[in-house]
Amino acid sequence: MEMNKKIIGAVVAVLILAGFIYWEYYYIPPVPKPEMWGYNDPPALINMSWKTLGQVEVINESIPNAGELYGKTLAELPEVGYSMVSGNWSNEACQWSYWTSRTKAYYIAYNGTRFLAIRGKPEDVLNATEEYWLCGKPLDSNPLPSPSPWKVAEAMAISLGNKFMENNVTISPANWTGPLPDWYLAKFSFRVNIGDGVEVLILVYSSEDQVKYAEYVMKKKDRSIKFLRNDGGDYYALIALKGRKADVDKAIEIIQKPGS
Repeated sequence: MEMNKKIIGAVVAVLILAGFIYWEYYYIPPVPKPEMWGYNDPPALINMSWKTLGQVEVINESIPNAGELYGKTLAELPEVGYSMVSGNWSNEACQWSYWTSRTKAYYIAYNGTRFLAIRGKPEDVLNATEEYWLCGKPLDSNPLPSPSPWKVAEAMAISLGNKFMENNVTISPANWTGPLPDWYLAKFSFRVNIGDGVEVLILVYSSEDQVKYAEYVMKKKDRSIKFLRNDGGDYYALIALKGRKADVDKAIEIIQKPGS
């Protein structure tokens, strides 16, 4: 009987130890999916009635909450990867703005209760605003200095590349072979020639919550990947590094090394 108690006690101790090891090294705390995740268009306009006119789609309606809809769309466009190119918001009752991503553009405007939205390829949207417009036209306005997610990713890649080269480490173009989240605003990848090589991936998002969720999704698939974050400004970046631990640690040391 005494022997059985000892055996049971030993088994319990092993189970507790195994649970501790799992919790410490393998458990990944869940991160909720952000509300703004997976959208390529502003959610405020998804259920609106779009009409195809030539090469573009158009909403041109009188609605009581036109200003509110405009404001909501204005807030959502940068969150789904669009950058403001031009616009006018000096008149509270009549405003417009023109937004672009890499392949698509939006012109949105309201005048009182009139709401207008045009979407399509950038050149097609610009052409359409010569016929359909409220308050102002993009072609009549000066462009605004506005960063885009892809420019942010490229600028960060250049900055990291310069750090490695300052430390006599070469880099080369390379595709990321690790797991990827199903959504991001922009990405850029390259290889750092340290040891057996380190893959570097830069993902750009519009919020810190999106960055945290992207890291969680990737960690679930490959715990060996190391992550750094670059927060602040107009966008947030997640930097993922994949390779042998010693090589990745060296790459991180160089990245985090204070500038000269």
